[in-house]
Amino acid sequence: MKRRASMLLLLVAGLLPHTGCDSKTDTVTKGREAVKEVVTQPFNTLDAAKESLKQSGEKKKAALDTLDKESK
Repeated sequence: MKRRASMLLLLVAGLLPHTGCDSKTDTVTKGREAVKEVVTQPFNTLDAAKESLKQSGEKKKAALDTLDKESK
């Protein structure tokens, strides 16, 4: 009886890891997406800052041009 119980326990233990594979894949996929977002966020912020700086420079240049025209 003990031998049958131990064999059954071994079979059940061998089958358990196969049942959780789908949830592990989902967790890995969600983890990868989260890491990608965290890694790309500084680059997106940098691009936004560059664009803002460019627009600010253009506004200052336009203001200086307007000032030059008015002073002439």
